[in-house]
Amino acid sequence: MPATDAHRELLAEAQAEAPRRLPPPRPALSARARAWLRQDALERRLLDGEALTAPTGDDLAARAWQLTRPRARARMTRTLTGVLLEAGEPAARRGAAVPVRRSEVEVARDEIARVVARLRDPRPVRARGMAMLRRLLTDGDGPLYAPNAEDELWRRVRRASIALD
Repeated sequence: MPATDAHRELLAEAQAEAPRRLPPPRPALSARARAWLRQDALERRLLDGEALTAPTGDDLAARAWQLTRPRARARMTRTLTGVLLEAGEPAARRGAAVPVRRSEVEVARDEIARVVARLRDPRPVRARGMAMLRRLLTDGDGPLYAPNAEDELWRRVRRASIALD
C-alpha cells in the first residue's frame, strides 16, 4: 500500500476517534448585536487568547459564535478561494482595489488550500483561528497586501490553520 493511502487511513481513524465538539448554542439577540458593534475589540481579545468562560464572556461568546457559524465559514472559504484565484490572474486582469501580493500567495498557496478544505469540513472550528484569518484578510499592512518577508503570509496562515483545531 502506498504511503499516501496509509496516511489517509490513519487520518480517517484519528478523525473518527476524535471527540465531536458540539457547536455552541445561539446567543441572545442582544449579545449578538453588542458583539457585532464591538467586533474588532472582541476579536483582539480572542487573538490574545482570552478564554470564553471569562465573567464578561457573553459578548465574547457571541462573537465567537458569529465567527464560527456555517455562514461565516462559507464566507471565509469564498474569500480565501478568491485570494487564490486573484493571485493566479495576470496583473492586467486583477480588479481588486488593493491587490494581493502575488508572490506571497504563491508561497502560501498549499497552506491556504488546506485552510479552505478545513473550513469546508463539517467539524467545528475554533473562534481564535477564524479571528486570525479575518485579521489576515483585513489588515492592509499585513503580508497579504503589503511587502513582508517572503514566507510571512505562509507562517500566518499556518498559525491560523493550527488555531482552527
